[in-house]
Amino acid sequence: MLKHLLNDTAVLKSVQDVDEYDVPTISEIKSINCKFEFAIKSDPNSLSTQKTKPARMFCIDEVRVGDIISYDEDNFKVIQVNNYEDFDGKLMLREVFLL
Repeated sequence: MLKHLLNDTAVLKSVQDVDEYDVPTISEIKSINCKFEFAIKSDPNSLSTQKTKPARMFCIDEVRVGDIISYDEDNFKVIQVNNYEDFDGKLMLREVFLL
């Protein structure tokens, strides 16, 4: 279906729990195929000190809100996941919003 468009690779860190200091407990780490898009184009020459780069990712693998995605040496927290299904109810794609 759309798997041939998922030509980027990211690391999915599944968060099991968060302790009293807001440190996540990682239960599983795996590499996933995805398509990554940044909402803001970064300019290495700019003097901006923006700490967060909002992004979105498309994938097939199961991703939950609160998980951590590592891409290009940056960590992003999953804030929303939208599942898209075909007319038969089969999952075609997940749209993941990251911050």
